[in-house]
Amino acid sequence: MGVGDTVAAVSTPRGTGGVALIRITGPDAFGVARRSFTPSGGGDITDRPFRTAIYGDVVRDGATVDRAVLTLFAAPASFTGEDTAEICCHGGVAVTAAVLGAVFRAGASPAAAGEFTRRAFINGKMTLTEAEATGLLIAADTDDRLKLSSAAAGGVLRRKLGGISASLTAAVASLCAVIDYPDELLDESGSFDPEGEVLSAVSDAEAQVAKLVLTYRRGSAVASGVRTVICGAPNVGKSSLFNAMTKEDDAIVTDVPGTTRDVIKRTVPFAGVTLLLFDTAGIREISDEVEKIGVDRALRAAEDAELVIFVADSSRPLTDDEKKLITSLPSAPKIAALNKSDLPRGLTAEDEKLISETFGAAVDVCAASGDVAPLESATKELFDSDSVDLSRDPVIWDERQRAELCSALDALKAARAAIGSGAPADAVCALCEEALARLGATDGRGVTEEVLASVFSRFCVGK
Repeated sequence: MGVGDTVAAVSTPRGTGGVALIRITGPDAFGVARRSFTPSGGGDITDRPFRTAIYGDVVRDGATVDRAVLTLFAAPASFTGEDTAEICCHGGVAVTAAVLGAVFRAGASPAAAGEFTRRAFINGKMTLTEAEATGLLIAADTDDRLKLSSAAAGGVLRRKLGGISASLTAAVASLCAVIDYPDELLDESGSFDPEGEVLSAVSDAEAQVAKLVLTYRRGSAVASGVRTVICGAPNVGKSSLFNAMTKEDDAIVTDVPGTTRDVIKRTVPFAGVTLLLFDTAGIREISDEVEKIGVDRALRAAEDAELVIFVADSSRPLTDDEKKLITSLPSAPKIAALNKSDLPRGLTAEDEKLISETFGAAVDVCAASGDVAPLESATKELFDSDSVDLSRDPVIWDERQRAELCSALDALKAARAAIGSGAPADAVCALCEEALARLGATDGRGVTEEVLASVFSRFCVGK
């Protein structure tokens, strides 16, 4: 489907609701609206001022489908940058489908996933990072995801990238002047002054890009979530910890070992990131076939984890099964949650040594009382949760963004090294231009059709 086509889709969720919104955009958007909508007061739909709600009938084959409200947005003052018509009708499943059918009958084609946002990007209404943030904003289900996506959609990341690019562009202009007028600007050795504005601009851009790259760990942990597995022996408080972290009683808690026999998964905001949290069966040697299936699933979950929270009962020594489990845990980041901190300490010195040598952090918690603050602090430190303000600071969250910025960073490091070694101005200029190209690609300039297709395929139809 070409960008020049006129397309339409339902932009509200499918189901029963008070209203539904059908968006039409493209060069014939007003024509489609005119052929499918009749104003109640008569006349043509364009007789009213744009952005004015028009009450009337949605019609198909001469019959009224629904009473609705039409609003017109003339290009370029619309979300997509094209002529756009929006029909707000009743929100039933059948009536929404009937209205959309009338729009299709009037000449519109079905919009693809992310079609409206893609057109907004192509028409310069937003950058690629803002478009990506819009998709994230729609799917946001936690406060942190909302903060991250809202700030990026509002242009925080765009402005940061633009500032770095502007400074680096000025440096490239200086380099071009050196290349074009060498007799006036080169020193006696044939090089340019490495202590001047170019070195300062390159060094500053390198520092800022490096700082942005470092935000990926937090941004990705918020946007995509961290696959986190709670594991340990039976009856050490894994399910109690799971409930304390989710603030729900999702996992059954009893004094009977082996109560949890399957993997329970929840998405939970915790410590400034998003955890895809798995509660697993207690791991031990067992002959019971049903519990053994649960143990096998627990082990597989731990193998795929991006974060492992190992729970131990700190009121008693570690068992041989627990020691074996500790030494077989994957290489992912690991935190030991030493539960039942309200009871006298029972871990041996050997246990404490094994735990300290194996885990990045070991914290005392009391899951039964809901005291998981030490675990939250350790998780915050692991993901640098206090290093950025998601509501205000530029943060990257997508692997595509990180890859482009890493390429820009490599070029800037090479440019700084070239300046330090007295390399010719044209060599330094080429490296700075490569960095600029990568910064531009981060925000959508010069990206391939394959990249755009990948980005917008993640969107829902109607946005």
